[in-house]
Amino acid sequence: MVTFEGINEFMDSYILGVLISMGIGLIIGLEREYNKLKDQGFAGIRTFPIVAILGFTLENLSDKFTVWLLIVGLASFILFLAFNHIYQKQEEYSKGLTTNLALIATFILGVMVSAEYYRDAVATSVILVTLLSLKTRFRTVISNITSEELFAFIKFSIIALLILPSLPNKSYGSNGLLNPFEIGSIVVIVSFLNFIGYFLVKYVGSKRGILLTAILGGLISSTAVAWSYASRSEESPELSKKYAAGIIIASAIMFPRLAFLVYIFNSALLTYLALPFTLLTLICLVVSLVLIQRDTKKPDTNIKLGNPLNILNAIGFGAIYVVILFAVFYSNKFFGESGLYYSALISGLADTDAITISMAKFSLDTDKLNLASLVIIAAVLSNMLVKLGISILKGSKTTGKLVAYTFGAIILVSVIYILSHNI
Repeated sequence: MVTFEGINEFMDSYILGVLISMGIGLIIGLEREYNKLKDQGFAGIRTFPIVAILGFTLENLSDKFTVWLLIVGLASFILFLAFNHIYQKQEEYSKGLTTNLALIATFILGVMVSAEYYRDAVATSVILVTLLSLKTRFRTVISNITSEELFAFIKFSIIALLILPSLPNKSYGSNGLLNPFEIGSIVVIVSFLNFIGYFLVKYVGSKRGILLTAILGGLISSTAVAWSYASRSEESPELSKKYAAGIIIASAIMFPRLAFLVYIFNSALLTYLALPFTLLTLICLVVSLVLIQRDTKKPDTNIKLGNPLNILNAIGFGAIYVVILFAVFYSNKFFGESGLYYSALISGLADTDAITISMAKFSLDTDKLNLASLVIIAAVLSNMLVKLGISILKGSKTTGKLVAYTFGAIILVSVIYILSHNI
Protein backbone atom coordinates (compact mmCIF):
# COMPACT_ATOMS: atom_id res chain seq x y z
CA MET A 1 0.00 0.00 0.00
CA VAL A 2 1.36 3.39 -0.99
CA THR A 3 1.46 5.91 1.86
CA PHE A 4 2.52 9.52 2.22
CA GLU A 5 5.50 8.30 4.24
CA GLY A 6 6.51 5.99 1.36
CA ILE A 7 6.29 8.78 -1.17
CA ASN A 8 8.31 10.95 1.16
CA GLU A 9 11.30 8.65 0.71
CA PHE A 10 11.42 9.46 -2.99
CA MET A 11 10.55 13.13 -2.90
CA ASP A 12 11.75 16.10 -0.94
CA SER A 13 9.26 16.90 1.81
CA TYR A 14 8.92 20.53 0.75
CA ILE A 15 8.10 19.67 -2.88
CA LEU A 16 5.66 17.02 -1.67
CA GLY A 17 3.92 19.62 0.49
CA VAL A 18 3.72 22.06 -2.41
CA LEU A 19 2.17 19.41 -4.65
CA ILE A 20 -0.41 18.39 -2.03
CA SER A 21 -1.24 22.06 -1.35
CA MET A 22 -1.62 22.67 -5.07
CA GLY A 23 -3.89 19.61 -5.35
CA ILE A 24 -6.09 20.86 -2.53
CA GLY A 25 -6.28 24.28 -4.16
CA LEU A 26 -7.19 22.70 -7.51
CA ILE A 27 -10.01 20.68 -5.90
CA ILE A 28 -11.66 23.79 -4.47
CA GLY A 29 -10.61 26.10 -7.32
CA LEU A 30 -12.16 23.84 -9.95
CA GLU A 31 -15.56 24.12 -8.29
CA ARG A 32 -15.22 27.91 -7.92
CA GLU A 33 -14.13 28.22 -11.58
CA TYR A 34 -17.21 26.29 -12.66
CA ASN A 35 -19.35 28.52 -10.47
CA LYS A 36 -17.84 31.58 -12.20
CA LEU A 37 -19.35 30.39 -15.48
CA LYS A 38 -22.81 30.98 -13.97
CA ASP A 39 -22.05 33.83 -11.53
CA GLN A 40 -19.40 36.47 -11.68
CA GLY A 41 -16.47 35.70 -9.39
CA PHE A 42 -12.93 36.86 -8.78
CA ALA A 43 -11.14 33.62 -7.83
CA GLY A 44 -10.92 30.31 -9.60
CA ILE A 45 -8.72 27.45 -10.67
CA ARG A 46 -5.47 29.47 -10.52
CA THR A 47 -6.07 31.58 -7.43
CA PHE A 48 -6.96 28.78 -5.01
CA PRO A 49 -3.81 26.67 -5.62
CA ILE A 50 -1.69 29.81 -5.18
CA VAL A 51 -3.41 30.60 -1.87
CA ALA A 52 -2.91 27.03 -0.62
CA ILE A 53 0.77 27.13 -1.56
CA LEU A 54 1.05 30.56 0.10
CA GLY A 55 -0.30 29.15 3.37
CA PHE A 56 2.03 26.16 3.13
CA THR A 57 5.10 28.31 2.41
CA LEU A 58 4.42 30.83 5.19
CA GLU A 59 4.04 28.02 7.73
CA ASN A 60 7.35 26.54 6.56
CA LEU A 61 9.09 29.91 6.87
CA SER A 62 7.54 30.44 10.32
CA ASP A 63 9.25 27.27 11.50
CA LYS A 64 12.60 28.76 10.40
CA PHE A 65 12.07 32.34 11.60
CA THR A 66 9.08 33.34 13.76
CA VAL A 67 5.42 32.31 14.12
CA TRP A 68 4.50 35.98 13.68
CA LEU A 69 5.28 35.62 9.99
CA LEU A 70 2.30 33.28 9.63
CA ILE A 71 0.05 35.34 11.90
CA VAL A 72 0.78 38.59 10.07
CA GLY A 73 0.51 36.84 6.69
CA LEU A 74 -2.91 35.39 7.49
CA ALA A 75 -4.15 38.68 8.96
CA SER A 76 -2.92 40.59 5.89
CA PHE A 77 -4.61 38.11 3.59
CA ILE A 78 -7.93 38.43 5.44
CA LEU A 79 -7.59 42.23 5.39
CA PHE A 80 -6.95 42.16 1.64
CA LEU A 81 -10.05 40.06 1.07
CA ALA A 82 -12.10 42.34 3.32
CA PHE A 83 -11.13 45.46 1.35
CA ASN A 84 -11.76 43.69 -1.92
CA HIS A 85 -15.17 42.59 -0.65
CA ILE A 86 -16.16 46.06 0.55
CA TYR A 87 -15.30 47.72 -2.75
CA GLN A 88 -17.23 45.24 -4.88
CA LYS A 89 -20.31 46.36 -6.71
CA GLN A 90 -23.53 45.99 -4.73
CA GLU A 91 -24.88 43.20 -6.98
CA GLU A 92 -21.62 41.25 -6.57
CA TYR A 93 -21.32 41.84 -2.82
CA SER A 94 -23.21 38.76 -1.63
CA LYS A 95 -21.74 36.53 -4.34
CA GLY A 96 -18.15 37.05 -3.19
CA LEU A 97 -18.63 36.21 0.50
CA THR A 98 -18.55 32.43 0.05
CA THR A 99 -15.49 32.64 -2.19
CA ASN A 100 -13.67 34.79 0.39
CA LEU A 101 -14.36 32.27 3.12
CA ALA A 102 -13.26 29.46 0.80
CA LEU A 103 -9.99 31.29 0.13
CA ILE A 104 -9.30 31.71 3.86
CA ALA A 105 -10.08 28.01 4.40
CA THR A 106 -7.72 27.09 1.53
CA PHE A 107 -4.95 29.18 3.10
CA ILE A 108 -5.41 27.33 6.41
CA LEU A 109 -5.44 23.97 4.62
CA GLY A 110 -2.05 24.89 3.17
CA VAL A 111 -0.86 25.52 6.73
CA MET A 112 -2.19 22.07 7.73
CA VAL A 113 -0.20 20.46 4.93
CA SER A 114 2.94 22.15 6.22
CA ALA A 115 2.18 20.63 9.66
CA GLU A 116 1.96 17.24 7.87
CA TYR A 117 -1.79 16.79 8.43
CA TYR A 118 -1.98 15.51 4.87
CA ARG A 119 -5.01 13.28 5.04
CA ASP A 120 -6.95 15.68 7.28
CA ALA A 121 -6.31 18.56 4.88
CA VAL A 122 -7.36 16.58 1.80
CA ALA A 123 -10.47 15.23 3.55
CA THR A 124 -11.43 18.75 4.66
CA SER A 125 -11.01 20.07 1.11
CA VAL A 126 -13.33 17.36 -0.22
CA ILE A 127 -15.97 18.29 2.38
CA LEU A 128 -15.60 21.98 1.49
CA VAL A 129 -15.97 21.41 -2.24
CA THR A 130 -19.01 19.22 -1.59
CA LEU A 131 -20.69 21.98 0.40
CA LEU A 132 -19.81 24.56 -2.26
CA SER A 133 -21.13 22.45 -5.14
CA LEU A 134 -24.45 21.68 -3.43
CA LYS A 135 -25.56 25.33 -3.33
CA THR A 136 -28.35 24.91 -5.91
CA ARG A 137 -29.65 21.72 -4.35
CA PHE A 138 -29.60 23.26 -0.88
CA ARG A 139 -31.68 26.17 -2.14
CA THR A 140 -34.17 23.83 -3.80
CA VAL A 141 -34.54 21.74 -0.66
CA ILE A 142 -34.80 24.74 1.67
CA SER A 143 -37.43 26.38 -0.53
CA ASN A 144 -39.61 23.29 -0.05
CA ILE A 145 -39.15 22.96 3.72
CA THR A 146 -42.19 23.82 5.81
CA SER A 147 -42.01 25.67 9.12
CA GLU A 148 -43.03 22.44 10.87
CA GLU A 149 -40.09 20.58 9.33
CA LEU A 150 -37.69 23.40 10.22
CA PHE A 151 -38.79 23.36 13.87
CA ALA A 152 -38.53 19.55 13.86
CA PHE A 153 -34.89 19.85 12.75
CA ILE A 154 -34.20 22.45 15.45
CA LYS A 155 -35.83 20.27 18.11
CA PHE A 156 -33.83 17.24 16.99
CA SER A 157 -30.60 19.28 17.16
CA ILE A 158 -31.47 20.42 20.69
CA ILE A 159 -32.19 16.85 21.80
CA ALA A 160 -29.11 15.31 20.15
CA LEU A 161 -26.53 18.05 20.78
CA LEU A 162 -27.71 19.77 23.97
CA ILE A 163 -29.93 17.50 26.08
CA LEU A 164 -28.34 14.10 25.34
CA PRO A 165 -24.74 15.05 26.34
CA SER A 166 -26.06 16.47 29.65
CA LEU A 167 -27.79 13.23 30.68
CA PRO A 168 -25.97 11.24 33.40
CA ASN A 169 -24.28 8.11 32.10
CA LYS A 170 -25.01 6.07 35.24
CA SER A 171 -27.20 3.07 35.99
CA TYR A 172 -30.09 3.50 38.42
CA GLY A 173 -32.65 1.17 39.97
CA SER A 174 -32.34 -2.07 41.89
CA ASN A 175 -31.02 -3.97 38.86
CA GLY A 176 -29.25 -1.08 37.16
CA LEU A 177 -31.72 -1.17 34.26
CA LEU A 178 -32.16 2.59 33.96
CA ASN A 179 -29.37 4.56 32.35
CA PRO A 180 -30.62 8.04 31.25
CA PHE A 181 -27.83 8.59 28.71
CA GLU A 182 -28.32 5.13 27.20
CA ILE A 183 -32.10 5.59 26.92
CA GLY A 184 -31.60 9.07 25.44
CA SER A 185 -29.11 7.70 22.91
CA ILE A 186 -31.60 5.07 21.78
CA VAL A 187 -34.34 7.69 21.34
CA VAL A 188 -31.94 9.88 19.30
CA ILE A 189 -30.83 6.99 17.06
CA VAL A 190 -34.39 5.86 16.28
CA SER A 191 -35.57 9.47 15.80
CA PHE A 192 -32.65 10.09 13.43
CA LEU A 193 -33.59 7.06 11.31
CA ASN A 194 -37.19 8.30 11.17
CA PHE A 195 -35.96 11.81 10.35
CA ILE A 196 -33.86 10.59 7.41
CA GLY A 197 -36.67 8.35 6.17
CA TYR A 198 -39.17 11.22 6.27
CA PHE A 199 -37.08 13.49 4.05
CA LEU A 200 -36.14 10.66 1.70
CA VAL A 201 -39.84 9.98 1.15
CA LYS A 202 -40.54 13.69 0.62
CA TYR A 203 -37.68 14.55 -1.74
CA VAL A 204 -36.92 11.21 -3.41
CA GLY A 205 -39.80 8.80 -3.09
CA SER A 206 -42.92 10.91 -3.58
CA LYS A 207 -44.29 10.54 -7.10
CA ARG A 208 -41.34 8.35 -8.11
CA GLY A 209 -43.20 5.05 -8.11
CA ILE A 210 -44.94 2.94 -5.56
CA LEU A 211 -42.02 0.59 -4.89
CA LEU A 212 -39.44 3.30 -4.22
CA THR A 213 -41.85 5.28 -2.05
CA ALA A 214 -42.79 2.16 -0.09
CA ILE A 215 -39.13 1.25 0.40
CA LEU A 216 -38.34 4.69 1.80
CA GLY A 217 -41.56 4.72 3.81
CA GLY A 218 -40.53 1.40 5.33
CA LEU A 219 -37.49 3.15 6.81
CA ILE A 220 -39.90 5.08 9.03
CA SER A 221 -42.89 2.80 9.58
CA SER A 222 -44.01 -0.17 7.51
CA THR A 223 -47.25 -0.08 9.52
CA ALA A 224 -47.93 3.48 8.30
CA VAL A 225 -47.35 2.33 4.71
CA ALA A 226 -49.74 -0.60 5.22
CA TRP A 227 -52.42 1.69 6.64
CA SER A 228 -52.06 4.23 3.81
CA TYR A 229 -51.84 1.81 0.88
CA ALA A 230 -54.58 -0.50 2.16
CA SER A 231 -57.01 2.44 2.22
CA ARG A 232 -55.95 3.46 -1.29
CA SER A 233 -56.53 -0.04 -2.62
CA GLU A 234 -60.11 0.12 -1.38
CA GLU A 235 -60.58 3.43 -3.21
CA SER A 236 -58.91 2.15 -6.42
CA PRO A 237 -59.46 -1.65 -6.63
CA GLU A 238 -57.88 -1.81 -10.11
CA LEU A 239 -54.54 -0.89 -8.48
CA SER A 240 -54.82 -3.48 -5.72
CA LYS A 241 -51.79 -5.48 -6.87
CA LYS A 242 -49.58 -2.41 -6.87
CA TYR A 243 -50.66 -1.31 -3.42
CA ALA A 244 -50.24 -4.85 -2.10
CA ALA A 245 -46.70 -4.82 -3.51
CA GLY A 246 -46.04 -1.53 -1.71
CA ILE A 247 -47.24 -2.93 1.63
CA ILE A 248 -45.08 -6.04 1.21
CA ILE A 249 -41.93 -4.20 0.10
CA ALA A 250 -42.23 -1.75 3.02
CA SER A 251 -42.33 -4.73 5.37
CA ALA A 252 -39.24 -6.14 3.66
CA ILE A 253 -37.33 -2.99 4.63
CA MET A 254 -38.17 -3.67 8.28
CA PHE A 255 -35.64 -6.52 8.34
CA PRO A 256 -32.51 -4.57 7.23
CA ARG A 257 -33.63 -1.72 9.50
CA LEU A 258 -33.78 -4.04 12.50
CA ALA A 259 -30.49 -5.65 11.43
CA PHE A 260 -28.88 -2.19 11.48
CA LEU A 261 -30.14 -1.54 15.02
CA VAL A 262 -28.85 -4.95 16.12
CA TYR A 263 -25.46 -4.16 14.60
CA ILE A 264 -25.28 -0.90 16.56
CA PHE A 265 -26.09 -2.43 19.94
CA ASN A 266 -24.77 -6.00 19.66
CA SER A 267 -23.05 -6.95 16.40
CA ALA A 268 -22.55 -10.57 17.56
CA LEU A 269 -26.33 -11.09 17.49
CA LEU A 270 -26.44 -10.19 13.80
CA THR A 271 -24.86 -13.53 12.81
CA TYR A 272 -27.87 -15.33 14.31
CA LEU A 273 -30.38 -13.11 12.49
CA ALA A 274 -28.62 -12.94 9.11
CA LEU A 275 -30.15 -16.15 7.69
CA PRO A 276 -33.79 -15.72 8.81
CA PHE A 277 -33.83 -11.99 8.00
CA THR A 278 -32.35 -12.62 4.54
CA LEU A 279 -34.89 -15.36 3.85
CA LEU A 280 -37.86 -13.25 4.98
CA THR A 281 -36.60 -10.23 3.01
CA LEU A 282 -36.24 -12.32 -0.15
CA ILE A 283 -39.80 -13.64 0.18
CA CYS A 284 -41.13 -10.08 0.30
CA LEU A 285 -38.90 -8.85 -2.53
CA VAL A 286 -39.77 -11.70 -4.91
CA VAL A 287 -43.51 -11.36 -4.32
CA SER A 288 -43.36 -7.56 -4.72
CA LEU A 289 -41.48 -7.77 -8.01
CA VAL A 290 -43.98 -10.32 -9.33
CA LEU A 291 -46.95 -8.15 -8.35
CA ILE A 292 -45.63 -4.83 -9.61
CA GLN A 293 -46.11 -4.49 -13.36
CA ARG A 294 -45.88 -1.68 -15.83
CA ASP A 295 -49.19 0.09 -16.10
CA THR A 296 -50.40 3.25 -17.81
CA LYS A 297 -52.22 4.19 -14.62
CA LYS A 298 -50.07 5.82 -12.00
CA PRO A 299 -51.13 5.10 -8.43
CA ASP A 300 -51.04 7.76 -5.74
CA THR A 301 -47.79 7.07 -3.90
CA ASN A 302 -47.93 9.77 -1.24
CA ILE A 303 -47.71 8.51 2.33
CA LYS A 304 -48.87 10.66 5.22
CA LEU A 305 -46.08 10.15 7.72
CA GLY A 306 -46.82 13.14 9.92
CA ASN A 307 -44.27 15.32 11.67
CA PRO A 308 -40.64 14.28 11.02
CA LEU A 309 -39.97 14.63 14.75
CA ASN A 310 -42.87 14.56 17.17
CA ILE A 311 -41.51 15.15 20.67
CA LEU A 312 -44.39 13.28 22.28
CA ASN A 313 -43.76 10.30 20.00
CA ALA A 314 -40.04 10.38 20.81
CA ILE A 315 -40.77 10.47 24.55
CA GLY A 316 -43.38 7.76 24.04
CA PHE A 317 -40.84 5.55 22.33
CA GLY A 318 -38.45 6.05 25.23
CA ALA A 319 -41.21 5.09 27.66
CA ILE A 320 -42.07 1.98 25.61
CA TYR A 321 -38.41 0.99 25.56
CA VAL A 322 -38.15 1.32 29.36
CA VAL A 323 -41.33 -0.74 29.87
CA ILE A 324 -40.03 -3.45 27.52
CA LEU A 325 -36.63 -3.33 29.25
CA PHE A 326 -38.29 -4.16 32.59
CA ALA A 327 -40.67 -6.65 30.96
CA VAL A 328 -37.79 -8.55 29.37
CA PHE A 329 -35.79 -8.63 32.60
CA TYR A 330 -38.62 -9.77 34.87
CA SER A 331 -40.19 -12.10 32.30
CA ASN A 332 -36.89 -13.91 32.00
CA LYS A 333 -36.43 -13.89 35.78
CA PHE A 334 -39.85 -15.32 36.72
CA PHE A 335 -41.04 -17.15 33.60
CA GLY A 336 -37.82 -18.00 31.74
CA GLU A 337 -37.78 -18.20 27.95
CA SER A 338 -41.57 -18.40 27.61
CA GLY A 339 -41.88 -15.02 29.35
CA LEU A 340 -39.58 -13.42 26.79
CA TYR A 341 -41.70 -14.73 23.92
CA TYR A 342 -44.86 -13.34 25.51
CA SER A 343 -43.16 -9.95 25.90
CA ALA A 344 -42.07 -10.04 22.25
CA LEU A 345 -45.53 -10.96 20.95
CA ILE A 346 -47.14 -8.14 22.94
CA SER A 347 -44.52 -5.46 22.13
CA GLY A 348 -44.47 -6.45 18.45
CA LEU A 349 -48.11 -5.40 18.16
CA ALA A 350 -47.00 -1.77 18.56
CA ASP A 351 -43.33 -1.58 17.60
CA THR A 352 -40.40 -3.84 16.73
CA ASP A 353 -37.55 -1.37 17.29
CA ALA A 354 -37.83 -1.24 21.07
CA ILE A 355 -37.93 -5.01 21.63
CA THR A 356 -35.10 -5.50 19.11
CA ILE A 357 -32.82 -3.02 20.90
CA SER A 358 -33.79 -4.45 24.27
CA MET A 359 -32.97 -8.02 23.21
CA ALA A 360 -29.72 -6.90 21.58
CA LYS A 361 -28.62 -5.48 24.93
CA PHE A 362 -30.04 -8.44 26.84
CA SER A 363 -27.92 -10.83 24.76
CA LEU A 364 -24.60 -9.09 25.35
CA ASP A 365 -24.00 -12.21 27.38
CA THR A 366 -23.02 -14.53 24.49
CA ASP A 367 -24.97 -17.59 25.69
CA LYS A 368 -28.23 -15.67 25.14
CA LEU A 369 -27.66 -14.87 21.45
CA ASN A 370 -29.77 -17.69 19.99
CA LEU A 371 -32.63 -16.99 22.40
CA ALA A 372 -32.52 -13.26 21.65
CA SER A 373 -32.67 -13.86 17.89
CA LEU A 374 -35.73 -16.11 18.27
CA VAL A 375 -37.49 -13.56 20.49
CA ILE A 376 -36.88 -10.81 17.89
CA ILE A 377 -38.33 -13.05 15.17
CA ALA A 378 -41.35 -13.63 17.39
CA ALA A 379 -41.82 -9.85 17.65
CA VAL A 380 -41.57 -9.57 13.86
CA LEU A 381 -44.22 -12.30 13.56
CA SER A 382 -46.52 -10.33 15.86
CA ASN A 383 -45.96 -7.13 13.86
CA MET A 384 -46.73 -8.95 10.61
CA LEU A 385 -50.07 -10.05 12.08
CA VAL A 386 -50.95 -6.39 12.79
CA LYS A 387 -50.20 -5.32 9.19
CA LEU A 388 -52.05 -8.35 7.88
CA GLY A 389 -55.11 -7.31 9.87
CA ILE A 390 -54.85 -3.73 8.56
CA SER A 391 -54.60 -4.96 4.96
CA ILE A 392 -57.62 -7.25 5.29
CA LEU A 393 -59.84 -4.82 7.19
CA LYS A 394 -58.97 -1.59 5.34
CA GLY A 395 -57.87 -2.83 1.94
CA SER A 396 -59.64 -4.25 -1.09
CA LYS A 397 -60.30 -7.99 -1.26
CA THR A 398 -57.45 -8.49 -3.72
CA THR A 399 -54.95 -6.53 -1.63
CA GLY A 400 -55.99 -8.32 1.54
CA LYS A 401 -55.69 -11.71 -0.15
CA LEU A 402 -52.26 -11.04 -1.67
CA VAL A 403 -50.86 -9.64 1.58
CA ALA A 404 -52.39 -12.57 3.48
CA TYR A 405 -50.65 -15.11 1.23
CA THR A 406 -47.28 -13.37 1.57
CA PHE A 407 -47.42 -12.57 5.28
CA GLY A 408 -48.90 -16.01 5.93
CA ALA A 409 -45.81 -17.54 4.32
CA ILE A 410 -43.56 -15.27 6.40
CA ILE A 411 -45.39 -16.16 9.62
CA LEU A 412 -45.20 -19.87 8.77
CA VAL A 413 -41.46 -19.66 8.03
CA SER A 414 -40.90 -17.69 11.25
CA VAL A 415 -42.79 -20.22 13.36
CA ILE A 416 -40.91 -23.16 11.79
CA TYR A 417 -37.59 -21.37 12.32
CA ILE A 418 -38.36 -20.65 15.97
CA LEU A 419 -39.53 -24.20 16.67
CA SER A 420 -36.57 -25.79 14.86
CA HIS A 421 -34.03 -23.68 16.77
CA ASN A 422 -35.76 -23.95 20.11
CA ILE A 423 -35.44 -27.70 20.41
